Amino acid sequence: MELRSTTKEFIEELQRHFGRSLAFPQEVGYLLDQANENGLVELFRDAIFQAKFATKTREVMTRIGPDGEGFDKLSTEFRTSIEKTSTLLKTIIKESPDEIKQRFVKDFFSLDQLRFAQFIKLLEDLSWVKNWEVDGKPLPVSGKDSTIAEPSRDKLRSGERASHRSREELVRIRNAASFGFILLMLLFLVDPPVTFLGWGLTIVVELFLLYIALASRAIAKKPQQSI
Repeated sequence: MELRSTTKEFIEELQRHFGRSLAFPQEVGYLLDQANENGLVELFRDAIFQAKFATKTREVMTRIGPDGEGFDKLSTEFRTSIEKTSTLLKTIIKESPDEIKQRFVKDFFSLDQLRFAQFIKLLEDLSWVKNWEVDGKPLPVSGKDSTIAEPSRDKLRSGERASHRSREELVRIRNAASFGFILLMLLFLVDPPVTFLGWGLTIVVELFLLYIALASRAIAKKPQQSI
């Protein structure tokens, strides 16, 4: 399993960053290279996420023991995460040479206790790759799936937040206009105008406030309908 030079450098930097050695650095690097070459980087990201979840869940299960509260639920979640990770990794190596696939099946995907223990160690390695991402460091990948796309996602989130704030402002304007409309209606009923000018101004203000309330409501709905 020959790795790209950038992947080798990444694995070395990852180990230096966390001050620990991976149990299966070649295999982790190979999975990353395969995902990168075959446009499966998002699957790789899903795999390292599931690996971290399974690793943390297993740590909690070990700490509380079989008699601990919630152990059965954690055990179910752990098995589900293991199955998801296994499926994702098998998909990533699907286009690999047969000898590589057989090696992964033999070393990690067999059902015996020794292979399962090795699979758990591989998951621990992959969880450190996830920790690398959590620390804000990019994976050495290219193309549409690379972390180069992250700023665009950040911009999208910023735009969504700005749109949400705009809708909140419109709602406040609408509520204020509606409140003013109701107050004027009450004033009109309690102490109606005595001149034609007073009547005219009251009706104009009422209509204006009603227009603001209806227009604000219509504008506030438009972004939600377009999503």
